[in-house]
Amino acid sequence: MSTKRFIRFMAVVFPCSLLFSNCSDDEIAATLDEVESHEEQTDMDTITTYVVERPKMVSVVGATITSEDTIGAFIKGRIVTLSDYEISAYLVTKDLYFKTMYDDKFANANPSSCEFNNDYQGIIAEGEIDSLRPVETVSWFDAVYFCNRLSLIHGYEPVYTITNITRDKAKSIISANVSQNLNKNGYRLPTECEWEFAARGGDTNKEDWNYYYAGAPGNNPNAAMDDAMDAIGWYNCNAETGVTIGRNPSTMHGTHQVGLKNPNRLGLYDMSGNLFEWCYDWDSTLSTETIVNPEGPSSGEKKILRGGSWLHGWAIYCGVRQRLSSAPENGKDYYGFRLARSMR
Repeated sequence: MSTKRFIRFMAVVFPCSLLFSNCSDDEIAATLDEVESHEEQTDMDTITTYVVERPKMVSVVGATITSEDTIGAFIKGRIVTLSDYEISAYLVTKDLYFKTMYDDKFANANPSSCEFNNDYQGIIAEGEIDSLRPVETVSWFDAVYFCNRLSLIHGYEPVYTITNITRDKAKSIISANVSQNLNKNGYRLPTECEWEFAARGGDTNKEDWNYYYAGAPGNNPNAAMDDAMDAIGWYNCNAETGVTIGRNPSTMHGTHQVGLKNPNRLGLYDMSGNLFEWCYDWDSTLSTETIVNPEGPSSGEKKILRGGSWLHGWAIYCGVRQRLSSAPENGKDYYGFRLARSMR
């Protein structure tokens, strides 16, 4: 048993302004008699049984970005200024998620379901450590909830105000009222622009800014198979051994331990492949504008996902400029997340 440590913090409740509706999506497993709606106490003591280590964060120097891209967050005619921020070197692992959520009576501290997938061999690959695989089967709501709890444990100000929470029988959050304050210093999801800027190396003057993947230029970009992914990420054509051989569902291992492939120039791992990563923003058609620290529209139907995955991540989806999205209540075994923090 790990050394026990008990820490108590008081969270502050702020008024909420952004309402997320409870959408009727075909992918939601919960039915009306399988959900529980309640107002969780956000001013309760945060007690941690486990020692929760601080995740490794990488500093990203802000910049004003102009680009000639036709896809991604930095399209031609759009001028984006980002402030300095931090982003986690790794996806949030099962270990970090479990230790952070263990004492929260409302939450499921072990939501991952990849190993229980009936269609794919989701068992851990030989020689890897299960607790260091990235956590998955978390909804967007679960991810922001986790960020607040981890912030409290480490003495930071929570970024999110989360109220009117509804969970399914698996204790995953499928609807809530959520607002964010980027001036708070706690953990949060990266915005879409922050995610892409970091994935592309954080410097428009460097060669890797124009790479197709995070840390690799691509030998066969915009295709299903590309062995350039073998050096930097896991996708469905190398998910068994790490070498591109084609899609074979019967031998695919699902997620892999974080950090086994090469990082990009900033030292960020698995930004192409392994799991799609939740970003904060609602999905929308981007317009040409001059904007500082964009957070996306105030409402929508789907949240942005980036980076590709072990399952549905054909090589093309692992590109750093590819934009995908899903309803925020969806928690799949190919959805995960990494952390960010404002440095203002």
